[in-house]
Amino acid sequence: MEGGGGAAAAPDAGPGPGPEPEPEPGTGLALGAVTGAPLGCLHVLWQREEPAGKIPARRLRRAARLHRRLGPTGKESHALKRLREAANSNDLDTVQQLLEDGTDPCAADDKGRTALHFASCNGNDHIVQLLLDHGADPNQRDGLGNTPLHLAACTNHVPVITTLLRGGARVDALDRAGRTPLHLAKSKLNILQEGLSHSLEAVRLEVKQIIQMLREYLERLGRHEQKEQLDDLCSRLQMTSTKEQVDEVTDLLASFTSLSLQMQKMEKR
Repeated sequence: MEGGGGAAAAPDAGPGPGPEPEPEPGTGLALGAVTGAPLGCLHVLWQREEPAGKIPARRLRRAARLHRRLGPTGKESHALKRLREAANSNDLDTVQQLLEDGTDPCAADDKGRTALHFASCNGNDHIVQLLLDHGADPNQRDGLGNTPLHLAACTNHVPVITTLLRGGARVDALDRAGRTPLHLAKSKLNILQEGLSHSLEAVRLEVKQIIQMLREYLERLGRHEQKEQLDDLCSRLQMTSTKEQVDEVTDLLASFTSLSLQMQKMEKR
């Protein structure tokens, strides 16, 4: 996956390691242009000892940032590249070994993409969770402003979306084109409404995945009433037997998503 492009392409195109340059991602990354606490309190907090066991992800990220300022050695640079390649090729064992060896999960390539970006685009929720556990930043942006959540959204990887949201990913993060992951879900609906897919089952599955994706967003935002409306749409989708019926649900979902985007915009004012 380690190739050019931004999250915007995935709605248009739907969605292994190798020699230089690093491997291209799926087509989900192909086209980027489309579519305070008092100081005294902080001092006390810093002096507290962390409980024995797992080190908090925020501490791991802070330590990694300090280390990155010094610049990696040749050996470390090779390990960083291997980590991204392993995440891109779904090599869970190698990812785990490199992380246990102390490889920085937030290190990016020359296009700003981290191992978490690759794993998110590929839909590997096990690697995504592993990276988050070792301090990967769920809101780190690549060169096009895409967070891992943008990439998961435009490739319809619902388990990854759930994992990222629970790991602290922001649903209102903007890419360089000013789009949130919710905008990308709307773009996918636009593609479906154009009728580019001829398989009824494929369209039904796409709509179902977008409903699940939106449900996760709304739960994160605390919009429980809207979440119930999505549940009704999901039930209605399950009862469809013709493309016309699926198209009707898709239209309702598109209207629902547009309303959600408008509400999100109003809340920011």
